[in-house]
Amino acid sequence: MNSALTKPTIGTPDEIDVRLAAAEAKGVIRLKRITTRLGAEVEGVDLKNALTPAQIAVVYDALLRHKVLVFKKIGLNHEQQVRFTYELSEASPNIGAPTIGHTVFGHVDNFPEIFSVYQGEKSKPRNMERYEASAATHPWTGYHCDITACVNPPSIGMLRGAIIPQGAGDTNFGNLAAAYDTLDEPTRKQVETLWAEHEYKFGKTRGSEAGDSIASRRMVSHHPLVTVHPDTGEKILYNSPGFLKFVVGMSESDSTELLHRIWKHSVEYTIQHVWDEGDLVVWDERSTTHRAPTDIYSSGTERQLYRTTLVGQPLHGLNGDASRIVEGEPMLSCEEELASQMHVGRTGTSVTGNGFSSAFPEPG
Repeated sequence: MNSALTKPTIGTPDEIDVRLAAAEAKGVIRLKRITTRLGAEVEGVDLKNALTPAQIAVVYDALLRHKVLVFKKIGLNHEQQVRFTYELSEASPNIGAPTIGHTVFGHVDNFPEIFSVYQGEKSKPRNMERYEASAATHPWTGYHCDITACVNPPSIGMLRGAIIPQGAGDTNFGNLAAAYDTLDEPTRKQVETLWAEHEYKFGKTRGSEAGDSIASRRMVSHHPLVTVHPDTGEKILYNSPGFLKFVVGMSESDSTELLHRIWKHSVEYTIQHVWDEGDLVVWDERSTTHRAPTDIYSSGTERQLYRTTLVGQPLHGLNGDASRIVEGEPMLSCEEELASQMHVGRTGTSVTGNGFSSAFPEPG
């Protein structure tokens, strides 16, 4: 194994636990676990004002250990969410600057780091029935890590709830480190050396605004099926059903059988976030997966979230080999993406991006 991967950048889970316990004892942060394996509600950190480096480090420690952090009803505005996103980008050398709102679909007006995630009747996908039929058969339908077709997928994602309906619109998150830890031994041995192809594809959408945007920023990459988290050294069963197309070097039938098996296993370790207006949810894209709701479309309501995303690095397998580009370009910082001019004229909203053809409702 590459020696650079043997020592975690931030610390082992046990080391981080010691620091978090000390921070909680001092009143720097308060954490309420959602489950023993995934998620924590955060109190005692005022995200409406600039954080100190020490506060940023504690929040990042909490994110690494709990993987999904929920800041309940804190009511940030665009400026405050963007500021916190930049602050968090300083927490580790393994995370990059904020990228443009969405690498494919653009950004909202005046805030290039923000992507509008809207769901309502006017954004209902044409193939919703096919998606729901798939979900009834396959419990992993809709789960994804964002933009894994890119060679350096996001490191951190965050969503802020602005318009939240009652009784609909929950988001699910899954723990891919727990998924690896609990694999049966034969499957673990099998997947540790395998690679998978990830592609950004929305089916038969060419000629539409969404399809043309995807075609202009086409991405295909190969990632290890088991990755090493650069900050903690944890082993991750890195799978993203919305983008992962096949296991490299396997027959179609063998690849499908294996993927269905690990996808079913991965969604055994999930939580469901019930949104309130003003919530901010932050998740580690390198060790979790998530799924957007579909019940908005039958509820007669609408849901508006705002997303910011931090650039990641190519992923590393157990032997140290890094993700490889098959087609396309790496994800860039917001400044670099804007300079490329690829997003001129794009709407920066998921109204144009809800394809569902691959099984994920919110563009990842």
